[in-house]
Amino acid sequence: MAKFDPLLVPGGLAARQLALEGEFITILGELARRHEYVITAYTGSVLLAKTGFLGGMEATSNKLSWQWVTSEALNVRWIRAARWCVSEKFYTSSGVSAGIDAALGFIADMHGRDEAQRIAWAMEYVWNSDKNAELF
Repeated sequence: MAKFDPLLVPGGLAARQLALEGEFITILGELARRHEYVITAYTGSVLLAKTGFLGGMEATSNKLSWQWVTSEALNVRWIRAARWCVSEKFYTSSGVSAGIDAALGFIADMHGRDEAQRIAWAMEYVWNSDKNAELF
């Protein structure tokens, strides 16, 4: 079985403060550089964007914080109508449940759709497997 080394970057209310903390962003950038994959949930995408890794790439974030997120990182190609985006090794997702969908999408990409479906079933979760099918 292949080894995977994903880094999960959650968002939430703390993201607004963390986005202003240069030392945190520097450390996050170093972690993102060293990890094979990076997955963000909610407004974690703006934290990753602040590291510079998402420059010129497609990404998404929480729609209720959309104006703030997109104003914090103008060099990212923000995709509003996406449940999650995949750009190179970076998976960014819209919100909390979209983060679960993106994580299952990552599992499908790494281990196959059947495995992602099996995990969703075990969680009693209805997986929205279409990354472009935003619910808002």
